[in-house]
Amino acid sequence: MNTETEYTNKQKLESQGFIRTRHGVYKLTALEQIYRKGCLEYSETTYGGQDRLRAGEKLSSDYEKSHFSTVNSGWQNDKIDSGHYKLYDSDVNYIRSRYLTAVRSIPREFWPAVRQICIENKIPNFEKETSSRKRTQYRYLWYCDLCRGLDRLIDHYRRHKIHI
Repeated sequence: MNTETEYTNKQKLESQGFIRTRHGVYKLTALEQIYRKGCLEYSETTYGGQDRLRAGEKLSSDYEKSHFSTVNSGWQNDKIDSGHYKLYDSDVNYIRSRYLTAVRSIPREFWPAVRQICIENKIPNFEKETSSRKRTQYRYLWYCDLCRGLDRLIDHYRRHKIHI
């Protein structure tokens, strides 16, 4: 058994999204990492990076609360208490409905960028066998699509008076 430990340096951890706070070490989500880099400030609209960050976090939160990621397909039979009556959790249904209507408000061409960052929590890797100029162009276009998708999401939340 190999008992040697490998040490990492601070720059490598920061590039992976770890930060040190007074409460300890914290891993940023992909959306928070992009926000800290200033990539949510693309496109010229009335919304800023902070608004887009909150809208993306709201979408991510609704996805997690809706339990779409669970394997159990019998979610309709979940009881909210251990009583004898078969009561369904109406809050889960409401959150699922809110999440699905929010997803429908994002145009199809912007959805892949929003899904990858907010739902899958992954930053795209543009390190393909292309030139650095092409990677920069792809990155810029991808972040513009993300910002435009989040702008549509903000419009949806404001139209339906959902607090973000």
